[in-house]
Amino acid sequence: MDLTKPMTHLVKRGYEYTFDPDEQQLRNLEETLEAVRAVYNWSLSVFRSEWSGREEKISYAEISARLTKWKNQSGNRWVKAYSSVPLQQIARQLHTEYHAFANGRGSEPLPREHGEQERLVYSRAGYYLKGRDVKLAKHKAPLDIAWGLERPSRDDITSITVIREAASSWRLWIVAEEFIEVPRQKPPECGECGRLLDE
Repeated sequence: MDLTKPMTHLVKRGYEYTFDPDEQQLRNLEETLEAVRAVYNWSLSVFRSEWSGREEKISYAEISARLTKWKNQSGNRWVKAYSSVPLQQIARQLHTEYHAFANGRGSEPLPREHGEQERLVYSRAGYYLKGRDVKLAKHKAPLDIAWGLERPSRDDITSITVIREAASSWRLWIVAEEFIEVPRQKPPECGECGRLLDE
């Protein structure tokens, strides 16, 4: 083994940028936030009823299957006009949070009111990348992103989170998995490892 060569590690790294949505993107983002809030509150009601009624933990696969049926009900079909990716992501997030609460490792999640949902999480199925362009599902045009000096490689990106900070203030949190090189540490000499030398 060549101890002079650095080691390579796969790490997750976050990149943060601001962007200015156009009219179509702004309308879609605001409406998708409301769709995600509706799924969050519905999922929470399912978790609460299952836990209080039978004290049973529902799996994510089951809540995902129920979500599909819920979206097909006549009164809920409006959410199907928006990307299914952030809807699934919020159900997955709440599944983790509610199970943590049920096991005594966190506070109970609460229903969200209008305007309280501020994040949309898009996994790889929810966005399109080409060069410097990032286009979210259901958007007609790429986002107008204020790229900084650093930006992740397209192939390294694993998720994109859209965050609403105010009525006219939006930002992106992009997570990428990247390989970095770490210098190898020199093995300690015998006198440096804490052992006494034989006389």
